[in-house]
Amino acid sequence: MSVSAKKKYQRKCKWLLLPSVCGILLFYCIPFVRVIYYSFIENQFNKKWVGLKNYITLFNNEYFRLAMKNSLLLIFIGVPILVISALFLSVVFLKLENRWKRLRLAFILPMLIPTASIILVWRILFEVNDSAVPIYSLFIWKNIGIAVILCSAAFSLLAPEVYEAARLDGGSGLRIHLHITLPLMLPTIFFVTLLEIVYSFRIFRESYLYYGSNYPPDSGYSLQYYMNNHFVKLNYPYLATGAVITTFLICLIVAVGIRLQRKFDS
Repeated sequence: MSVSAKKKYQRKCKWLLLPSVCGILLFYCIPFVRVIYYSFIENQFNKKWVGLKNYITLFNNEYFRLAMKNSLLLIFIGVPILVISALFLSVVFLKLENRWKRLRLAFILPMLIPTASIILVWRILFEVNDSAVPIYSLFIWKNIGIAVILCSAAFSLLAPEVYEAARLDGGSGLRIHLHITLPLMLPTIFFVTLLEIVYSFRIFRESYLYYGSNYPPDSGYSLQYYMNNHFVKLNYPYLATGAVITTFLICLIVAVGIRLQRKFDS
């Protein structure tokens, strides 16, 4: 491709990207800047600048601290269980015969089933109690499908010659997986982990329908409940402050994950 043709192609790509960029600015960036503004004022009627007062009040609120703790617990407990289970199932499917490998497609079905139908089944299985186990199990069951598909695809791309060479050098099954499979799978594992962390912040609808209340048991009270309750009360400054902190938390987790991935890649 000549230089002029390459520049023409790049120019076309920029024009094609323009509608998406405008949509992101109009529907995401500009509203989020307004959300940040609301987090620094007293209320939506008396727009008095109060600085970090809303943030200090929020961190001193016991319900916000409870919501933050429960959301982080879901990340640090539910996500690792989901990723490890997905890796295990991916290995199992690789060792099955070809006709049975199609079973992994069935793991996508939970993402396609209407949430209300899932909740009816979960209410029968667990009843409504004060434990967070139903929400953790629902999160894992609903989101494990995409993780299994991604891990299975990554496993299928690993070169068999590498394992044959390792076996010729006397490597055992466990050592081969620790020193060959795991390093080669790390980029996929990091990606799946970050994806499931983002999904963990989307479990509010299922949790809300399961408990059937704006005020669930303490173990199920998450950041989404906290922000939803302030939305119902029209308390926009606290709602905006909670949204900013949640966004910052997600960005921080993603940034740490990307940094760790680059460190291992290098």
